[in-house]
Amino acid sequence: MKKKQQDSKYWFRLDTSATIYPALESPETTTVFRIWAELEDDIDADVAQKALDIIKPRFPYFNVHLRTGLFWHYFEQNDNPSIIWPDTPQPCERLYPIYNNGFRYLVRIYRNKLSAEFSHMLTDGAGAMEFLKALIAHYLIIIGKLDSVPEGIMDIHSEPDPEEYEDAFPKVVEIEKDNLDNSPRQRSLFNTDAVFQMHDSKLPLGKYKIIIGTVPLEDLKRISKSYDCKVTELLASLYVEALIHIQHDQVKDPKKHRPIGMEIPVNMRNLYPIRSMRNFSLFLVPRFDPKEIKKFEDIIAFLKPYMVKHNTREFLRTMAVDNCALTENKFLKFTPIPIKDFVIKYLSNTQGHAQFSGTISNLGAIHLPKEMEEHVKDMGVLLGPTYHSLTGCGVVGFKDHIHINFGRINKHPQVEKHVFRRLVEMGAHVTLKSN
Repeated sequence: MKKKQQDSKYWFRLDTSATIYPALESPETTTVFRIWAELEDDIDADVAQKALDIIKPRFPYFNVHLRTGLFWHYFEQNDNPSIIWPDTPQPCERLYPIYNNGFRYLVRIYRNKLSAEFSHMLTDGAGAMEFLKALIAHYLIIIGKLDSVPEGIMDIHSEPDPEEYEDAFPKVVEIEKDNLDNSPRQRSLFNTDAVFQMHDSKLPLGKYKIIIGTVPLEDLKRISKSYDCKVTELLASLYVEALIHIQHDQVKDPKKHRPIGMEIPVNMRNLYPIRSMRNFSLFLVPRFDPKEIKKFEDIIAFLKPYMVKHNTREFLRTMAVDNCALTENKFLKFTPIPIKDFVIKYLSNTQGHAQFSGTISNLGAIHLPKEMEEHVKDMGVLLGPTYHSLTGCGVVGFKDHIHINFGRINKHPQVEKHVFRRLVEMGAHVTLKSN
């Protein structure tokens, strides 16, 4: 490896999406998400540690310290040993690097459950899932359940592809440079038009309540087909319906009802063949006017064409430009970190998060090689806590079922109660569990 390449990998900038997270990180907004797997048998902590030590060098962009310079936060190589942690009743807690050898991710175990928690400063769900798959594969090899690493799992003996380190958003701008003049400018990164955000008493600081609803895949497919929509559209519409009812209860004057803004992340790897292992997701925010919603079908009738129109390269490339413009802004670029973090946090609190009534993130179906899948009982994802919308939802499919995972920092399970009750009314078999 050339010295220039070594130097570039010894320290590097946060990716375009990650630049806001150091300013936003707090005990209430931890910027942490979790992916997990349940194996056949209880997990041996020593073996899990060996597997982690084996795969760790293959993911150098995760093995970093967060450092603070004069103008920007940046990553620096972290050569400390990683630690396997016992699980906690409160998932997605804030990561304190001083207790975790400086790392912004950690691995937890409880009985047969293996969980990896990542700060969004490092990556998104797609990048984290590749890490967890490799960890599971090498754990199974050590205990004798696999003979070798199956095809489709990252080869730990290969050098990381330079594209894996890449901040993908500037590359999107470069790819689309000839098309940007014709792109629709329909939304900005920050928005001053506030939406409804439900009110409720909060749980004690650090508490995070989880309710996981498990539904047979065939049930959700059948219900979605009956409404001529996709599973994500069905679940997002139920979430919106719940918030409309909650606003009706909390705001008695209909004239004061605000729009419902639903954040729906989009994996940009589905649109651009860029193999970045860092953040490469954007989000859509359809806004629903409660005055125009008379029945559930009206929500779907609005959401379906919205997704067709906006979940496209033509629309999302404008958001990539917005993201890159923020990091390249001359004022912010050469503003000292304390001031910059203050400005980012202020804009996020007053304009960024003000456009979200809730979040639903569908990671899609998780596929494992057949020889691995027979040893893995279940897999799932959990979004971290959010201060503004209080409740969030992560969705993932594995084998013949789908997990609908709600996490909240407010006392009452208003959204999830509505969503699961409506699914049962529609004929779905829902199994619930919580922490």
